Amino acid sequence: MFLARGICRLHDGITDAGYVAGALALFAMAAIYCYEVLTRYFLGVATDWANDTFSNLLVITVFAMVPHVTRVGQHISISLLAELVPSWRTRLALFASVLGFAVCLFAAWMSLDENLRHIQMQLVTEQNHPLPKIWMSAWITYGFIGAALYFLRAAIPLAALKPVSWITPRRDELTDGA
Repeated sequence: MFLARGICRLHDGITDAGYVAGALALFAMAAIYCYEVLTRYFLGVATDWANDTFSNLLVITVFAMVPHVTRVGQHISISLLAELVPSWRTRLALFASVLGFAVCLFAAWMSLDENLRHIQMQLVTEQNHPLPKIWMSAWITYGFIGAALYFLRAAIPLAALKPVSWITPRRDELTDGA
């Protein structure tokens, strides 16, 4: 169980690092947008890199945050059936976790296959300043693998597998010491 807890804490740490990367990418997107507006409308000079960089950072922002959103349960869920039949809640949560794991794992597998193709064929983005596509597509694989692992951890009711976040602790972790 010690090994499983260690692997889970490593997963949590990587997810926290992804959260920070996503937040920094979001900040950079806002800064680039402001810079582009300033230079285009006040200085009359358009940049040829801002739109490319913005779209690349959008991929990082979204997929770096996916594991964290899954960890804290802020992903989209339709809870009508669980609310109508409360006695099914545990079984529905287990079913949703297993299904979420399977779907995210399948998406990660497809994305990884595409990552390998990007590396093999040395594909680059079709932008003003081309970059290797693997730099962006790797974030998609990261997001789906991280989410799949959190769905798997949610399906196994062991305290050692319970997610922990150093970036956004849960309310019960904040009030335990009070």
